[in-house]
Amino acid sequence: MTNNDIKRIREIMEFLLKKEISKEIQHLSKKEKRVYDLIGSKKQSEIAQDIGISTGGISGILQKLEEKGVLVKEGAQYKRLV
Repeated sequence: MTNNDIKRIREIMEFLLKKEISKEIQHLSKKEKRVYDLIGSKKQSEIAQDIGISTGGISGILQKLEEKGVLVKEGAQYKRLV
């Protein structure tokens, strides 16, 4: 298997992952979608302040998004898969 083959497989997998994640995102509530959009660009406390809910509320939403498979937890941080 060449590097080009591996690169193409990765591209296909990312495409399929994006397709599945976009389906899940369509079913998110307005607050969940807002948190998803802001994750990675702001701290959880900043997201909580922007949305107007507690940091505990943000934590609950992040856990829910992880369960739905649209975020992954790395250490203490959450990040989008793609």
